Amino acid sequence: MRYLTFVKAFVIICLISGVIILFINNDLVVKSSYNNQGQNNNNNNLNKKYNDDKEIAKRTKEKEEEFKKEDNERNKKIEEELKKIDEEEDEKKEEEKKKIAEEEEKKKEEERKKKEEEKKKKEEERKKKEEEEEKKKKEEEESKKKEEEEDRRKKEEEEKKKKEEEPKRKKEEEKGGINTNTKTKDGKLRIACAYALDNVYVYPTLVAMTSLVENAGGKTFYDIYVMIGQSFKEENKKVLKSVENKHPEHCEVIFIDMGSKFKGADTNIKIPTAAYYRLELPNLLPNVNRVIWMDGDTAVFEDLTELITLDMKGNYIMGFLDSIPTAIERFGMKEATVLCSGVLLLDLDALRKNNMSEKFNKFISQNLGRINQQDQTVINVVCQGKTAPLPPKYGIWSFEAERYGLEHNNKQWPWLRYDENEFKQAYRHPAILHYVWPKPFWRRKRPIFNTEWWEYADMSGYYKEVIYNSPKWI
Repeated sequence: MRYLTFVKAFVIICLISGVIILFINNDLVVKSSYNNQGQNNNNNNLNKKYNDDKEIAKRTKEKEEEFKKEDNERNKKIEEELKKIDEEEDEKKEEEKKKIAEEEEKKKEEERKKKEEEKKKKEEERKKKEEEEEKKKKEEEESKKKEEEEDRRKKEEEEKKKKEEEPKRKKEEEKGGINTNTKTKDGKLRIACAYALDNVYVYPTLVAMTSLVENAGGKTFYDIYVMIGQSFKEENKKVLKSVENKHPEHCEVIFIDMGSKFKGADTNIKIPTAAYYRLELPNLLPNVNRVIWMDGDTAVFEDLTELITLDMKGNYIMGFLDSIPTAIERFGMKEATVLCSGVLLLDLDALRKNNMSEKFNKFISQNLGRINQQDQTVINVVCQGKTAPLPPKYGIWSFEAERYGLEHNNKQWPWLRYDENEFKQAYRHPAILHYVWPKPFWRRKRPIFNTEWWEYADMSGYYKEVIYNSPKWI
């Protein structure tokens, strides 16, 4: 049974397998036939498409050739038109060039005419100018002749007056009045002034001398004596001589070489040997009766005719009052007149008659190491009894405030003090200001009349040198 069952099952399986195989085979046959039919159809379609494309390509080529022909014809037409346009433009340009050339020619012609007209005008102006110059020259010559005649007439009048005044002058000389200071230069009063300096104090002294000459009166002429040592530089002489070069009508600068005079005398860092030179003025200026001495740190604000003609009342030297005389008490002098030597009026005749220069030199040699205010001590001790105060406006100090000046005045002996109102007036309107403290060129503080001092520095023509080469504060 089991075997039959197995056989039946085998047969059934075989049948089923056969059916499946048969189905598969039929399907494959159907598919194969369908594929063959489709392939044939595709081939036919491809051939047709190829032929169509070929036809289209042919037609396209034909069209392209037609288009090319048309383009060539169109381009030719365009080229011909452009050529015509270019020719027309060239013609226009030529016409414009001709017009421009014609206009330029016209302009040149106009310019030429203008130049000719200008040339004519210039020629006319030149002729007019020449005529005016000739006329002016003639007028100047006539004016010059008139001035010369006027000058000659004035000189004759002055000589006449001089002859008339000669007896009067001689009488004044006999009374002890000024002597050679009354000599005239071109009708001007000659006043002797003196300075002394070394190479350090050139530019402050230049400013002082400039202020002196700038304030000279119309009838004043200054003989400026400048005492220098043997080491004084030539270029510094030129600087000081510039004052005369600028004002030849009002001054002459005369240098006096002191060599090694007073070498070895007491000095200090602030006061050099040159300070002693003023003691030799009686011998240095034998033909001068009076001289005004001024330090290099001064400024003059008035004409000094009034100062040189002051009544000295028999005194040798006059100056601004210094402080209480502590510097001369060591020489046994008390309640004495003590002068500041920065500004002095010296009667050289009186000093010469009494051999004061020799007495000054003797005092210096006998008191070496004791003279603590240099020339000032010498003058106050040796000339004691023959000194007197100048009016305060001649040599007043640059006190930092008016009250300090009044305090200074009140320290004087009661019989020596300046009148308070006169002192205040001198402080506000000095004739000669002595810049004792501070000095303008230190530029640490601004003293009174600082601006005026710098204005004179500017007038000197050496403003920058004054700024940079003046001595600094010590």
